[in-house]
Amino acid sequence: MRAFATALLAILLVALLLWRPWETAPLDESQPAASVRTVAVPPSPPQAGLPIEEPEVAPPVAPPAEPKGLTPQEIQSVRDAIDNLEFVFRDFATAVGGNPVGTNAEITAALRGVNLKQLKLDLPAGSSVNPAGELCDPWGTPWFFHQLSSRKMEIRSAGRDRQLYTDDDFVR
Repeated sequence: MRAFATALLAILLVALLLWRPWETAPLDESQPAASVRTVAVPPSPPQAGLPIEEPEVAPPVAPPAEPKGLTPQEIQSVRDAIDNLEFVFRDFATAVGGNPVGTNAEITAALRGVNLKQLKLDLPAGSSVNPAGELCDPWGTPWFFHQLSSRKMEIRSAGRDRQLYTDDDFVR
């Protein structure tokens, strides 16, 4: 009896492996299914007295204001430096799969080759590196990097007064 049960179990396992219910055949979308009929259903109007739920929409984000107290040449030099930073971050993200993360010194080290792929990129024009190993803006103040997503980073220059979060900061 035990041999019969073992043989039956083996037959069921072989049948299950041949049948493979976990694998579904892909539908051939070029041929319409004969057993499926599509019927268009018009949307129903809202019922009287019931509130209509509006989808949540994020408010529009205002572009950053022009920094105050900077000359047009200073504004242009910061814009160019940030553009160059964004190009370097884009190249890094393309090669490595995302922006470098961490503090300014860690991000600078990642751009210089301390990353999984040991990719070394040229430092962006308009930026310098201070003795602490941080990328600095045109005034010699370390950039402030705020990671928004794996491919988007907010970049802030402290501006001429070298203090973050004042009127002369430049943010992008």
